[in-house]
Amino acid sequence: MAKLVFLILITVLLNLPNTTSIMTTDANGIVKLRDIIRLTDELEPEESQELPDDKFINHSIINQVDSTKLKDSIDTLTSFHTRHTKSVYIENVTYWLQNELQSACSDSIYFHNFTKIDQGSSYYLKNIICSKDNPASPFNNSNDLILITAHYDSRMRDINQPNARAPGADDDASGVAAVLELARILTQVNLKSNIQFVLFSGEEQGQWGSTAFVKHLKANNIKPDLVINLDMIGYPSLGLDKIEIEYDQGNKSKTNDKYSKEVGEFIKEIDSKYTNLEGSLSPLGKTDLVPFEAAGITVIGIHDGGSENNPHYHSISDTPATLNIEYLTSVTELALATILELSSC
Repeated sequence: MAKLVFLILITVLLNLPNTTSIMTTDANGIVKLRDIIRLTDELEPEESQELPDDKFINHSIINQVDSTKLKDSIDTLTSFHTRHTKSVYIENVTYWLQNELQSACSDSIYFHNFTKIDQGSSYYLKNIICSKDNPASPFNNSNDLILITAHYDSRMRDINQPNARAPGADDDASGVAAVLELARILTQVNLKSNIQFVLFSGEEQGQWGSTAFVKHLKANNIKPDLVINLDMIGYPSLGLDKIEIEYDQGNKSKTNDKYSKEVGEFIKEIDSKYTNLEGSLSPLGKTDLVPFEAAGITVIGIHDGGSENNPHYHSISDTPATLNIEYLTSVTELALATILELSSC
């Protein structure tokens, strides 16, 4: 047993090098859509109770999710008076997030700037992108790309009150905190896939940021294989052991349905292996996944069901005190496990 533990520790250390990578905005080359069904077939959970070495490695990485860091991020995000896209505060939020990602992403962090004209006014907004490329092979049309996304804006029920207090703890400081934590961990891990961590503005106004970002990807001939969106993952409205997995079904691009459901089913198969959660499939909601789905990209969402069941939704009472950090930690671990399984170390 001692020898086995020693070998596991050595394997973990060898698979956690520091890496640096840069993804430029003028990247060119189409990323071929992976056969998600083939991918998930290769990663079927083993029947045996004994986990092979790579599963031990995955567990050791997943154990790095830090609930204190998650809570600290939520506390800071909700301390802004509001994160409303049209508010005077949104720029400060953007630069705080850039600073948080800087330590993990180094030179591979950039802003995607876009302008939105609404009701006669122009809004100059930013999506924030951190790239983690496969260090063994430069980003090109032979490498797959996974996006991990969340939106950083918030709102009150009356969307036309841009400067009203809107803490937005569950919606969506919880998802943003998870993305920050995933970036911190995954940028130190060798993966077969290229990863981009993307934080959107303008989701509450009708997916402004994600719509602009999809146009940006098309202009640069980049087509992600999979987008995993984390929107409201800290309020256990369905129970401490329940999580919704949103998949594409019958929306604008019908070709996505098969692959999206395969990924959803796969997450359901691995949830109990790595966490205390039990996932259930539900149809895709009106989130930042909508413009990606319309572009023919495979999408999946992880969601606590709060938009229907959280009484604090779009309210001044959506504060950190209403969240369950243990639950948020488990959901973050599930998202991390999904990435590790789909892009094995």
